[in-house]
Amino acid sequence: MKEVQLGLRENAGLFSILVLMSAFVGAMVGFERSLLPELTKNWSVSEMEAALIMVAVFGLSKAIANLFTGKLIAEIGRKRTLLLGWAMALQAPLLLLHSADSALIIVANIALGLSQGFTWSTTVIMKIDIVGLKHRGTAMGLNESAGYVAVGASAAYAAYYAETTGLIAPVLYAAVGIVFIASLFAVFVIPETLPWVEIEAQKHVKSSLSENDKSVFHKTTFGDPALRTITWSGVVNNANDGILWAVLPSMLLASGQSLTTVGVLTGIHAAVWGLGQLFTGPLSNKGNIRRLLMWGMIMQGLALIGIRNFPLLWLPYIILGFGTAMVYPTFLVGISNHSHPSWRPQALSTYRFWRDMGYVFGALIGYLALRMNAPEAAFTGIAALTLVVGANFRFSILK
Repeated sequence: MKEVQLGLRENAGLFSILVLMSAFVGAMVGFERSLLPELTKNWSVSEMEAALIMVAVFGLSKAIANLFTGKLIAEIGRKRTLLLGWAMALQAPLLLLHSADSALIIVANIALGLSQGFTWSTTVIMKIDIVGLKHRGTAMGLNESAGYVAVGASAAYAAYYAETTGLIAPVLYAAVGIVFIASLFAVFVIPETLPWVEIEAQKHVKSSLSENDKSVFHKTTFGDPALRTITWSGVVNNANDGILWAVLPSMLLASGQSLTTVGVLTGIHAAVWGLGQLFTGPLSNKGNIRRLLMWGMIMQGLALIGIRNFPLLWLPYIILGFGTAMVYPTFLVGISNHSHPSWRPQALSTYRFWRDMGYVFGALIGYLALRMNAPEAAFTGIAALTLVVGANFRFSILK
């Protein structure tokens, strides 16, 4: 076997395949985002209630999968955890192809959420394994860029195709094809990356925490000030994305806008979010973590106010996307920089658990706004919270 080395250039081939894997993961969730109104249109509840249910279920299942990814990696390895994620992903399009029953649609959504947790967390961890500290920000920028460009592109494609043809089955078959190709890469091309971890671990002082120590969860959630700040900011970030996902499409459709319009606007946000990380990821290599997080969250908060008042303008979606691009890879870099290689997978899994619980939190805010018969109030509430979190970074210990 070729001697392993840490570095982005040294592992360019493997890293490129892992980036492609992230794009496949993103495409799967992009399909669902655009098909959500179509899948739930015959439910006995309102479109917005159905969307809130789906977002909450997806977020909860993904969060749970994230939480257990670190433990699975420790027990069965990264490669097998990745394969488990793709096996779960296959269930979502297969279930949707064979039934329009609301219960099975929710089960499919759970399967998609679980798969997203296992696959995305594992590919993130594998990239961090092989690149080392120097290019970690660049690696996370490329990773998240590929994933969210794919979210935007697949969302726009699925919405346009479903509206122009009236068919969703071909989109679901495309999802099956993605799972098949990704699984082949996982089986035959992608290696286990533990040897790279062992090289980096030799450069660190031995950690006082064991890999399976429950204190990793506590340290990441409450104990360490830097890890805690990043983790809870991630919750708010995904809460505003959950509101955009669940509340915005229903608001636009209720005002007479087309499914294509919904797909394009949400696609703009995801595409800018994705492409922007090609620039923001490398910035976190240079020690700009605190400023990136502060201004990224502030931009998101202002953009959400803009979307609330001008939902058909492109500019707020562009600003929101770039604000998210500033924080998303930086969160991962911050968690990685403040954790030891031996327990880093558990720290990342804990962070991603809480971050994706933000979808559940966002769905709750949306539900409360819906009960008040003022869905636009969800944007006001989450915008205010996002701005507060951004301002808080002004006083953070992060460098």
